Amino acid sequence: MPGRFSVPAGSFPADSTSAGPTRLVLGLAGAAVLALLLLFLGASPSSAQVPSGLENASASPPAVFLDCQARRNCNERQFRTEIEFVNWVRDRADSDVHVIFTSQGAGAGRQYTMDFVGRDALEGMDNQLTFTTDGQEVQSEVMDGLARTLRLGLVQYALASGMGSNLDVEFQGQADGGNGDRSLGGSDHMGAEAAYDPWDYWTFQVSLSGNMDVRETRTSTRLNPRLNAGRVTEGWKLNFHTRFDMRRDRRDLADGREVRDDRDNWRFTSLVVRSISDHVSMGLDADLRNSVQRNQHARLQFNPAVEYNYYPYAQATRRQLIAHYSVGMEHSNYMEETVFGATQETLPQHRLGVQYRAREEWGNAGAGIDANQYLHDGGFYSFGIQADLSYRIVRGLELNVSGSAAMVNDNIHTPAQDISDEDILLGRQALPSSYRYETSVGLSYRWGSSFANVVNTRFPRSVR
Repeated sequence: MPGRFSVPAGSFPADSTSAGPTRLVLGLAGAAVLALLLLFLGASPSSAQVPSGLENASASPPAVFLDCQARRNCNERQFRTEIEFVNWVRDRADSDVHVIFTSQGAGAGRQYTMDFVGRDALEGMDNQLTFTTDGQEVQSEVMDGLARTLRLGLVQYALASGMGSNLDVEFQGQADGGNGDRSLGGSDHMGAEAAYDPWDYWTFQVSLSGNMDVRETRTSTRLNPRLNAGRVTEGWKLNFHTRFDMRRDRRDLADGREVRDDRDNWRFTSLVVRSISDHVSMGLDADLRNSVQRNQHARLQFNPAVEYNYYPYAQATRRQLIAHYSVGMEHSNYMEETVFGATQETLPQHRLGVQYRAREEWGNAGAGIDANQYLHDGGFYSFGIQADLSYRIVRGLELNVSGSAAMVNDNIHTPAQDISDEDILLGRQALPSSYRYETSVGLSYRWGSSFANVVNTRFPRSVR
């Protein structure tokens, strides 16, 4: 019986001179050691890591690889816990279904896209589902909606893998006839136009955050109010954003001096974009801000722009090749006279940005160039390139590379007077530089069991 252990006959020599109690102690010790070994080695058949409900030997649950390429809410632990009719694997090479999970902003909320790609025997069975939030849901509602969307998308692969006898369908409410479930994909505006929207797609958000860190030799406080208003439809994209960053820092140095860093930074941005076609859009980008680091009491940028996407915008979550060109003006009021003898000036400028991004089964990659130039003097410019790659070389082996470099010759805002060491160390002012670059390279390799069905929440990192 499970939990009972016995010492086989003959374990101790018959001519042993040990007394009866000694044999009893040794027997109990041997049983304890054997119990510990069985516990740590998982010898009990009931501890096999088989998802509940999949014991049917005739069924063959599909192996699913979840490829999280979105930074938000791709909670693998919750998905593995709630979706039990598939086998979760850790490597794409072991999968029957590759799920590419991406996201992008959508009005006040966010749109999550799940691309289902069938592999091997399920090759050709591809599908895409989306789940869109409106920004008013709590975290649990978002995660429940994402889990439900993923579950619905995996049903067809479970059926194709012979799992039909293990599945059922439950209808949880009446069809509303208009506002269809957003997690089922398709157009988010189907039926929405028939419903009355008193806000006409406008959304507003107000937030206020702050923090304080008080120590004997250092005090730091922050206050950050924000206001955002936006309207997003198929034809228009409007966004207006205001933020303030008020900070008060005090530090005591070893020689008894006190250093303070008090800043009040603010910024107002506005964006108005009109969709011209599936590939072309036009817009106006305006930015009003101050910057202690850039020696500016106030700076206004006003830039009309045009953008072309080689791929339709509907495919933006998976791939995009965008060329963005703007031409406009920049007006600056400086805190201190610049090295060119200006206290304020208005200058024309233009900018070109080209970017390629792809999220595929082999990984993801991106590359881009960014060029800025003042038109009053072509010698004031900056030019930068950047690229990143995450590539699955072979089973379990992944390469991650990123880098950027720029030539900088547009430091027209540099103050004429010398910059103090305190301002440099505190980041209040930066010494001008004619270039900047950075790079990173990494390899990761994983081996062992490919199955990832079991979730164990003991000893969470938050308490260790």
